[in-house]
Amino acid sequence: MKKVRILSFLLLSGTLLGSSISVQSQTVYQAGTAAASLEPKSSPFSLALAGYGLPRGGRFNIKWQESALSLSHFKAKKLGNKWKSLVDANRFPPGTLSVISYKERLMALTAEDELYRLDASDPTAEWIRFANFNNVFYRVHLKAITVHKNQLYGLGKDNKIYRAVQQTEGDLTVKAVAIGEGGQSVVMVGTDLCGFNTSFITSIKQEVYKKHNIRPEAVLINASHTHFAPSTQDWTTWGSHQLPDTLYLNGVVRPAVLKAISQALKNRRSSLLSFGRGSTAIGHNRTLKGPDVPYDNALDVLQIENTADHTKSIVFLTGCHPVFSNVGEEGFTLSANYPGEARKVLEKEAGIKEAIFIQGCGGDINPVQANHNKTGSDLAADVKSILQQPMQQLSGKIDFHLDSVNFPVNRWSREQIVAFGKENGNSPNDVYAEKNVRWANLMAKLDSQGKMPQTMPVYMQTFNIGNWKLVGISRETVTDYSIGIKKLWPGKLVSVAGYCNDVSSYLPTSKHINAGVYEGKDSFFWYGQPAVFPLNLYETIIDRIKSKNY
Repeated sequence: MKKVRILSFLLLSGTLLGSSISVQSQTVYQAGTAAASLEPKSSPFSLALAGYGLPRGGRFNIKWQESALSLSHFKAKKLGNKWKSLVDANRFPPGTLSVISYKERLMALTAEDELYRLDASDPTAEWIRFANFNNVFYRVHLKAITVHKNQLYGLGKDNKIYRAVQQTEGDLTVKAVAIGEGGQSVVMVGTDLCGFNTSFITSIKQEVYKKHNIRPEAVLINASHTHFAPSTQDWTTWGSHQLPDTLYLNGVVRPAVLKAISQALKNRRSSLLSFGRGSTAIGHNRTLKGPDVPYDNALDVLQIENTADHTKSIVFLTGCHPVFSNVGEEGFTLSANYPGEARKVLEKEAGIKEAIFIQGCGGDINPVQANHNKTGSDLAADVKSILQQPMQQLSGKIDFHLDSVNFPVNRWSREQIVAFGKENGNSPNDVYAEKNVRWANLMAKLDSQGKMPQTMPVYMQTFNIGNWKLVGISRETVTDYSIGIKKLWPGKLVSVAGYCNDVSSYLPTSKHINAGVYEGKDSFFWYGQPAVFPLNLYETIIDRIKSKNY
């Protein structure tokens, strides 16, 4: 670390005295930010929103608008030879009214006002629902569909023609910040996604390593957990419509994340970093009851100031679910939810070049307000208050670590799995019972194939950027972990993020498990996990982090 000599002049008794003192300077880091859109392209024409199991038929963002397209475009067209076997077998969804081919997909309209797609590239593929009548944005009754100039159109039973558009607020984004010093660099990435599989994130990190020689443990990818983004992970016990659309996952998300990371690394310039902490009242513990209910309401802000033009970007972190409001038009609209509103306010009103949100340990924290715009504006006001106060300068080297704890699976017996499936098999159209049956079928299949998972890993990633420590935990981390990890370094600048690198279940504590609440029990069936974590998982994780002292 560099030192500077400061010459101070003191006027004592009319005499100018010169004295030199040695002080440590603030480290000048190389930092850059970048953003890329996660908004879907025109194709796929409709996407399932992630996060909610209801309604049973799914939430899709398709919206039908009247169009002036000519009726002649709805003339019947042959599907082509590559679909011959499918046509010969009449393998179409029940009640199919209209079938069209588009690139490598077939699309079908049924008499129930549902749209299905089938991928030609996979001979074992099944028809997947990708839109249905919801009386909100899909409130027309169709009798035929067609694609013209890469746009999906429907012919209504009223003989009007409608064009399908993506219903979205237009703010789904991935933002990255790259920080380097002394030959070491780290990258933080905030995504407007509900979650992702560790295999997907691992593949992205490998691409970053090949292209930029940034090691996987130096890249932290966080999901904001908005419940209004397209599905991007394998929900194995949900309806098949909830599986991610590969055109979106690999055609939009993957290149956008890679682009943001690459551009942030390219944009690095000499910068000063500073840290501030305040609090926010946007959330509350939605699950636990009693006088000592935990809620870490800390709001952490990392400020990045370019030394040349003095532009400022920030990373802000707090823990709270972006889940409201899933009613009416909002429930079918793509949206970054409150983090997106907070970013927009900060970039417009606080002179911030790039505002990057990182989700904290919000596993059991919900917003107080049902209005996500109000939650976002309140959060932005709290961030601005921190920025207006003196902040602590960061100085020192950068290092990074990635560790894991593999918890043994206390699996169910074959008999228990079969009995659970039968117990839930007599409740047709019950979303929760259907989920339990799918879970039982999945576990039985894994068991018969000898592929039942033996462990459930939890990943812990640490960035030390000078005197600030960021700890990123995988899964839907509840608020206790933020409180407990900070206590390991009293008086130090420590921030804790959940939803990092892998969102494969909740990460509860024994309190949640013993109480049998959603985070500690039922959520594991929704996530298709082989078991619930052992009661000592919190203590095990805290002890592991303490013993490593990264």
